[in-house]
Amino acid sequence: MKHIWSTLLHNRWNVFIGAEEYVTWEIAPGRLADGSVVDVWGRKNDVEWQMPGTGAPCTSTARPGRWRSFPYLAELSGEQGEALWGYLCRQWDKENDVENNEGRRLLRFNFFMLQADVKPNMGFSSTRKRLIHSHDCTRNDNFVTAASTASREAQIDEKKEL
Repeated sequence: MKHIWSTLLHNRWNVFIGAEEYVTWEIAPGRLADGSVVDVWGRKNDVEWQMPGTGAPCTSTARPGRWRSFPYLAELSGEQGEALWGYLCRQWDKENDVENNEGRRLLRFNFFMLQADVKPNMGFSSTRKRLIHSHDCTRNDNFVTAASTASREAQIDEKKEL
């Protein structure tokens, strides 16, 4: 019985340490066919660079759940990268019914990760902006692999010989 009580009374306070010293959030301004600029990541018609939240320090994103890991996959390339970033293009177009409203078609976007340090008085430093990826939704070859480059060069050489 003594062993059980000592186990129950062994408190660990490490849940109160290790808070992040910064907050991050993502934004993806994109250009539509009608010339307007929207936030593709937040699925909004306006782009807001300010930290999300209502005055409380937060690590937030415009998309909850599984979407939180999306920016961390940014280094994928080739077919995987195209599938990842191209999905945002296809999703925007589907949600905005571009078949009936061509002006809402997403042409391109830049995906940024923004970060601000949390100051001791619970204030925030100025925002730092890092470009994670630029994507052209009108192209199918946003990612060039060594194999595709060699294939294109071979096709060019064949045309020269003809």
